[in-house]
Amino acid sequence: MKPRKAIFFLVPLAIALLPLAIYFADTASATDEVARNVTVAGVPIGGMNRADATLTVEAYENQLRTDTGVFLINGESFKLSPMSIDLTADIRSAIDAAFEARRDGSSFANLAAWVRSFSAPVDVSLTLTLDDQAVLDQLIAWESEAIPNPAFQGDVVVVDGVVVPHYPRAGKSLDHTTAHAAIVSAMSTLDKTDTVLEVVDSTPTLSDADVDAAAEEISLMIEDPITMISPEVGFRTTFKPEHLASAVQADINPDGSRLITSFNETRVLEILDPRRTEYEIEPIDAKFDINLETDEFTVVAGRSGTLLDTENLLIEMKQAALGSGTGKFPLLVGAEPDFTTQAAEAFTSLGPLAGFTTNHPARQPRVTNIHKMADTVNGAIVLPGEEWSINDHVGERTEAKGYVAAPAIINGAPYCCDHPANIGGGVSQFGTTLFNAVFYSCLEDVGHKPHSLYFTRYPMGREATLGVPGPDVRFGNNTEFPIVIATAYTDTSITVKMYGDNGGLTCADVTHDPEEIVPFEEELVADEEGVILPGEREQVRSGIDGFLVKVDRVVTYPDGHTETDLKLAHRYRPLSEQYLVHPCEVTGEPVNCPVQLPSLIDMTWDDAYTTLTDLGLSPIKVTGFVADESQHNVVLTQNTPPGEWL
Repeated sequence: MKPRKAIFFLVPLAIALLPLAIYFADTASATDEVARNVTVAGVPIGGMNRADATLTVEAYENQLRTDTGVFLINGESFKLSPMSIDLTADIRSAIDAAFEARRDGSSFANLAAWVRSFSAPVDVSLTLTLDDQAVLDQLIAWESEAIPNPAFQGDVVVVDGVVVPHYPRAGKSLDHTTAHAAIVSAMSTLDKTDTVLEVVDSTPTLSDADVDAAAEEISLMIEDPITMISPEVGFRTTFKPEHLASAVQADINPDGSRLITSFNETRVLEILDPRRTEYEIEPIDAKFDINLETDEFTVVAGRSGTLLDTENLLIEMKQAALGSGTGKFPLLVGAEPDFTTQAAEAFTSLGPLAGFTTNHPARQPRVTNIHKMADTVNGAIVLPGEEWSINDHVGERTEAKGYVAAPAIINGAPYCCDHPANIGGGVSQFGTTLFNAVFYSCLEDVGHKPHSLYFTRYPMGREATLGVPGPDVRFGNNTEFPIVIATAYTDTSITVKMYGDNGGLTCADVTHDPEEIVPFEEELVADEEGVILPGEREQVRSGIDGFLVKVDRVVTYPDGHTETDLKLAHRYRPLSEQYLVHPCEVTGEPVNCPVQLPSLIDMTWDDAYTTLTDLGLSPIKVTGFVADESQHNVVLTQNTPPGEWL
C-alpha cells in the first residue's frame, strides 16, 4: 500500500511543478528576446531580438514621419508634414525599456509576470520629439492666414539702413502652449483625425516703450563700424555699418516681457566666411631645425588649431557696438597637432643615420625646382611604423607653388618644355638624393622607380625618378624612433640627411658591373628649317647605351655580422644618338638629294658630260661656231651657273 500512496503523492507534485519547468525552459531560451506580449506604442515586438525589434519600431517611426496631420483654425484647414517639424522617436530608449519589461522584479514577480504575459500585454511608450522652433514658426504662419485680426507682440527691423519699430497690438491668436501640445498628440499617432486649434483673445506683454527701447539700442549698434581683434592668430576684421545693419535683430525673450537685441549668427558667419582660413587655422606640427654640419637639433614649436567661438563673438560684437567700437575676436582651442612640441623635445637625442649629396650645374630652371622641393621636405618627421612619400608630402608641382618649367623625361626621352609634366621638371635629382639617404640609413624601401635612361650624374641602379601621381619615392620607418629628414643645398648641389636611431645598423652598397649591354643606334632627323645642306649633319643629342645593372644593400649589425636585405636590378633602355640632316637623307626611299653644280667652263665636252652624269644629272649640249680651234669641243658657257643646287 505504501508505494501506491507515494505514486498518488508524486503525481499532483509533478503536475504542480510542470508550469515551473515550462517557465524556466521558456525564459532560458529567450534571454536575448523581448518578452512575450510586449509592444512599443502598440507595435508588437514580443519574441524579437534587438535588431528585429529595432527595425520594426523604425518602420513605425517612418510611417509617423510620412503621415500628414490636419489642423483646423477658424474653420480653415491646414496640413502639417511631420518632416517639416523634424519629428523623431527615441527608439533606443524604447527598445531598452521593452527588454526590461516583465524582467525587473524578484524571481516570484518575474514568474507572475510570465503568467500574465499570456493574457495581459505590456505597452512601452515611444517618446517623440519635435523641433519647437519649427512648430512655433508654423503656428505664427497659420495665425497670419487664418486670423483676420491677429495679435502682434511688436518688433524692430532695419530697412535699407533705417531702424523701423513695429508696435504691439491686441487681437486674436492661438494659445501656443495648448496648440503645441495638441500638435504633439496628433502627430504621435497613425489614426489621425482633424484637430481643432482654439483661437483666443491675446493682449501683448510688450509695450510701445519696450519697442522704442529696442529700436534705440539697435540704432546705436549699427551707427558706427566695429573692429574685432584676435591677438592669438593676429586676426583683425572690421564690420561696416551696412554689415551690422544686415545682421542685427530683436527677439522676444522666453517670457515675452521684453525685446532682446543681438546679431544674427548665420549672417555674421556669412560676412566672415571669405576670411575663415585666417582665424580658423589647422594645427601645426612641431618640427626640428637641424644644423647638418654639427648635427644639432633645435625644436620649432607646434601649435594647436583654432575654432571660432561664435557664441562669445556675438556677445563681444554687441559690447563693442554699444561701447568703444573695439572688441575681442574670441577663439577656441581646436585640434591638437599630430606631433606636439612636447613630443619633439623628447627626441632631441636622435643622431645622424646617413646622408647623400648629388651635384648639378648652377643657374638652371631645374635647380629652382630642386630647391623648392628641398625646402618643403626639410624637417619632415616620420613616426615609427609609418610610411612617407615625396608625393604625399609635397603634392602636385604647380606654378602657384613656385615650380617652373624644366626638362623632363616624357615617354622615354628628354623633352622640354611645353608639356604639363615639365612644370617641376628636374626634381628627380631630389628623389635620387633622398632615396640614397634612405638606402644608406638602412630604412625600408617601400617603392621607387629608376629612370628609363641612365644619366651619369646619378649612381648606377641606385636612383629614382619622380612624377605626379607617380612614380614616387616611398619609404617606411622600420625603427622604434622617429625619423627626421633634413635637407640643404648650394648653387651646385643638393643634400638629404636622415636623423633617428636604427639600432646601430650601417648600410653599404655592392654595385655589380653592367650586363647585357645594348649599344645605342644612330638616328637621323630631318631638318625642316632648310639650314642643313646635303652631306652635312649636326648632332642633336648624344646616345646612351642600354644595360642591366644589379645593386645589393649589405647591412652590418652591431655585433659585426652582415646581411643583404635589398637586391635591386634595373634595365636601362638605350637612347639613340640623333643627328640633324637634310630631309632627303631620311626619306627611307632611294636617295635623291640635290647636288651642287660645279663649274664646267674650259672642260672638254666629254669631261663635262662625265662629271654631270656622275652627279645624276642629264646634260644638254648646245653647239656654236668658234674661230679659235683651241676652243673646239670645249665648254665655253653653262646654264645653270656654277654653285646652284639641282
